[in-house]
Amino acid sequence: MKTIIITTDFSKSASNAVRYAAKMAKSIEVEQIILYHAYDNLNTATDLPMTDIAPPLVKEQSLANLEAVQAELEQVLGENNSVRVHLVTNNFPLLRGIEEIAEEWRADLVVAGATGRSNLEQVLIGSNTVNLASSLKLPLLIIPANADYQPIQKIVFACDLRKVSHSTPVVEIGKWLEILKAKLLVLNVALEGKQISPDMIMEQYKMHALLDIFQPEYHYGTSNDIAEEIEHFAEGHGAGLIITIPKSYGFFRSLFHRSISKHLIKKSHTPLLLLREEEP
Repeated sequence: MKTIIITTDFSKSASNAVRYAAKMAKSIEVEQIILYHAYDNLNTATDLPMTDIAPPLVKEQSLANLEAVQAELEQVLGENNSVRVHLVTNNFPLLRGIEEIAEEWRADLVVAGATGRSNLEQVLIGSNTVNLASSLKLPLLIIPANADYQPIQKIVFACDLRKVSHSTPVVEIGKWLEILKAKLLVLNVALEGKQISPDMIMEQYKMHALLDIFQPEYHYGTSNDIAEEIEHFAEGHGAGLIITIPKSYGFFRSLFHRSISKHLIKKSHTPLLLLREEEP
């Protein structure tokens, strides 16, 4: 992995995502980091000084704030690091800005904080992150506000048996297992009380055919709250990362669009990596 983009809105959650990504980048020998702020998304609730300044000066203020973030990032990386850090700021909508940067710099990953500048009691997850998760084609790593990077030894792949197919991003999953030198735990959680159909056996065969190459552990469970069950499983098994596919499982919707989740956001330490289905 050569290049990662870290998007920041200068909130506490975004600052934590920067620290997490810096530690991870150092661990897996990333070559360059693009720190990106889209000031099109600017509002008054920020943890760095963004005052009521005239539009021509917004870019300068944004760049100054990025430089402050860069200083903290480089402190985490240490003096002898070889990671190059680049600052980019513009007034593009966040998704468009990231897509253009990703194409220009041939980026491999985007990192974002799990919450934006809004008060957590009012908004579960920053709307920008929701937009990225719904539309971004690159892998997106979402960092909980209280997560601290530790070497990742186990990865949970949360999958829906009904949607296991050849579009499952097997190559991308394998890439992350190799980069992190981690063990794969494959987890399927069905809704409590839902009747198991005969087709489920065939779906299990499909899943094994795709994933057995990684020699994973397979786990099955039931719950009325699939997202919470996945999170409990990851924490209980000491997993440092959850991988899922937003369009399969309905997991993303369950995770971020229900009522405020004390468990997943306030207490969770497990980052979430969203991968895209492979093109047919």
